Amino acid sequence: MTYRFAASLLAALVMTSGAALAQNATSGPALSVEELKTCLCQEPQLEAARKEIATRRAMLDERQAQLNALDAQIADRRKTLDPNDVIGQELLKNSMAQSAALRDLIQSDTRPALNEAVGDYNDLAASYTATCVNRPRYAYDVDQAKQNLVCPLP
Repeated sequence: MTYRFAASLLAALVMTSGAALAQNATSGPALSVEELKTCLCQEPQLEAARKEIATRRAMLDERQAQLNALDAQIADRRKTLDPNDVIGQELLKNSMAQSAALRDLIQSDTRPALNEAVGDYNDLAASYTATCVNRPRYAYDVDQAKQNLVCPLP
């Protein structure tokens, strides 16, 4: 093999592998202006959905902590409660009813709301990923999409 032939073969391999890497980074046709508008509008929706999940997760954590504290309080009362203490028995029943109501609220409202928010976010993220990620964007088209862009409220 001559030096020139080896050098040109190496150059061809480097250019081919660079093109293959570029294709892996971006695939498909470039985003159209309409697709870019959709992508640009989905970005704040994704952020709002993330905040919604964080809020609902914090609410679930807070209610779960309240339930744990109430259950611990009930357990302590049971240990020290005199069976003849009518008022103490009534307080224990009330605490147990509160615990059951809070547990029901968590299971019937708080947790399903969090799961629904996560599902909605996942659907939106999948749509965004399928349409907007790993596709080339031309700066001119992005500028066009940003002009007079009106997005629905998240």
